[in-house]
Amino acid sequence: MIAGKTEKNIGSEIGMTRRNQIAIERSSLKYSTLVLTAYIALLPISSALAGLIPVSSIPAILSFLYFAMSFVEMLITKDFRFEKNLVPVYVFFIYMMLSPLWNYDFEFGWYEQTYLVTLLIIVICSMRQYSEIELKLIKLSLYCCVLVAVISSLFFSYVSGGRMYIDIACVMDPNDFATSLTMTFALCLTELKKPNRTMLNGLCLITILLIVYLTGSRGGLLAMLCIIFVWVLNIKGRTKYILLTLMIAATALLLFCAEYGIGPALIKRFSISALLATGGQGRAEIWGAAWERFKTLDPFHMIFGNGLGGFIDTVRYISLGHDFRYSSHNMFISTLIEGGIVGLFLFVSAFVSLYIHAIKNKNLFGVLAVTGLIVSGISLDAQILRMFAIACAVALLWRNTDYDKMNRVNSPTLKECCKHEED
Repeated sequence: MIAGKTEKNIGSEIGMTRRNQIAIERSSLKYSTLVLTAYIALLPISSALAGLIPVSSIPAILSFLYFAMSFVEMLITKDFRFEKNLVPVYVFFIYMMLSPLWNYDFEFGWYEQTYLVTLLIIVICSMRQYSEIELKLIKLSLYCCVLVAVISSLFFSYVSGGRMYIDIACVMDPNDFATSLTMTFALCLTELKKPNRTMLNGLCLITILLIVYLTGSRGGLLAMLCIIFVWVLNIKGRTKYILLTLMIAATALLLFCAEYGIGPALIKRFSISALLATGGQGRAEIWGAAWERFKTLDPFHMIFGNGLGGFIDTVRYISLGHDFRYSSHNMFISTLIEGGIVGLFLFVSAFVSLYIHAIKNKNLFGVLAVTGLIVSGISLDAQILRMFAIACAVALLWRNTDYDKMNRVNSPTLKECCKHEED
């Protein structure tokens, strides 16, 4: 009897110790995560902060700190893992790291630094483990993006050509400003099925759509619409009626803005005729020149590309009267030029692996975020927009957390995972 009690007590103590250990692990908060949350919250105005301090931009400093701190933390705690399903992501990173070897005019400038840092962030985020409190902080930082965007629109904006521009330390491209809200838009749709957050998420969705409209970003609007389309395919029940109500409210708000002269020229900008007339603000000419340049490359560079930063050789063929030195405005075209056929194949494979990862883990947010990433990248250069790397990274870390594993719905399909279960 005594021996039995002793064994029972020992087992109970071991169980309590294990539960306490798990509780500590779930409540742990790494310093690098605090840097990441600040980095995410400033995404909507990241480009506008360039030059605010003389040494470097604030987002660049935060990205470097996050990488350095995460790297040190992983070495100390040995809390990291390689995901076999993400091998294409790692291979693409290594390939682009090596590509300067065959770029004879390679210069480690701003473009190259930004490109490599964003890739490093993706790799680091995919290897790390995240606790429950860290996940909650990252979610909060995504919601803060809407607040930052609203404050910037009210106090640091001006209108030119009917479009809203953000000007803090420098003028920010309205397309960057609009598409930086892609992740938050995906998160709000994912969280919309929760009854206690319906009002908050609905308000955020309408606010984001209004901001995208005021910026006149066609690429941003297309990304949001594609996210909504994918989301609708994976929801059931009352959530569809919530979406219908939100869309009616957003349409009414848009008509109100147009009626009272708040950006009526923007409605024309979103028309098909305007898009054909402007050629996507010169994007068609850039893409055409890039393709013509690719066809003139020798077999080696056609297969392996010009190397990181090699797109600059292509833009020399473009005379639009603007400085497009760092702007290919299409991440697939720029990857084809800089990475060649091999680089483009690895790039597409990386996206496919992200989709497979998200679907396998029933991660609706990951599916929506990567969808927005791909669609936005058709008209923008993902390599110079920090939010694209973070969108990819955040989608990855969602399935790398104990909190996600505990609360994951054990259903066989992504659609069933998205179905709301009332208590």
